[in-house]
Amino acid sequence: MYSEAVTTARDPYELLGVSRQAGPDEIKAAYRRLAMQYHPDRNAGDKAAEERFKAISEAYATLRDPELRARYDRYGDSPARPDFSHVDWQTVFQEADIRIDLGKMGMPRTGNVVFDALFGVMAAAWRRSGLLPGEDRTTSLDLSPEEARAGAVRRVQLPGPSVCPQCRGANPACPVCNGQGVVRSGAAVEVTIPSRIRPGTKLRLRGLGGPGSPPGDAFITVQVRLPAGVRFDGQDLVTELPITALEAARGTASRVLGLSVKIPAQVKDGQVVRIPGGGLAGGDLLIKLKIAVWQGLWRKLRDALT
Repeated sequence: MYSEAVTTARDPYELLGVSRQAGPDEIKAAYRRLAMQYHPDRNAGDKAAEERFKAISEAYATLRDPELRARYDRYGDSPARPDFSHVDWQTVFQEADIRIDLGKMGMPRTGNVVFDALFGVMAAAWRRSGLLPGEDRTTSLDLSPEEARAGAVRRVQLPGPSVCPQCRGANPACPVCNGQGVVRSGAAVEVTIPSRIRPGTKLRLRGLGGPGSPPGDAFITVQVRLPAGVRFDGQDLVTELPITALEAARGTASRVLGLSVKIPAQVKDGQVVRIPGGGLAGGDLLIKLKIAVWQGLWRKLRDALT
């Protein structure tokens, strides 16, 4: 967005960057180039760009009209500065091939309110009518470690209003949006989560954000929700597994975070069993063994000493 300071110069020739001998075609080309730079499509809500767009439009309105141009050349900016309150801005924009349709926007063709609204509160309505790019939508999705590891298909509610995922605005008889192309409360979409996804990954759904031309995108930030007793260590997952003394001596099998885990015989208390690929995004699952007999003996010793 344009954010540099706006010049205070009001000389229409200076504002458009043309000489006083410039012909109509040169003036029109200069205005079109600047109007594209500070166009409300690219600078919605930017006060500096609004002031610049207004200034260059007034400059062009002055120099495109032979009578106003002659008056300016004779008197300058004061005391006979042109009155722009009755300028038909739609005609000004059309002559310079500037893509702004005030009638379609439901706006007046004259008055400074045109510029206030072009960069202000009307922007959202114009996006819905396809005159401005749609806004992006963001939401988040919590996954279990199992879903993050293996992948999943989840139904996600997008914040609204958003483009209809069923017809994307192309079906007047669409049962989801009733032919409007927009779901006001936000669309519910099925999202395929790839396997081994990293926490914090952003999934992009092109064209399913806010309505506009082009429509915005939807972004889903993936988070992994860990159960109690599980923690991250980089991409590894770390947890503890209590087993009995008999299981420690003979070996055993257990299920940890959705994985079948074989505990070998003759393991020791505190020993870590590593399961390759059992973590996130290619990390491992680290299981610290807690043998119940040692915990029981420690409690008895502690009780005897107190």
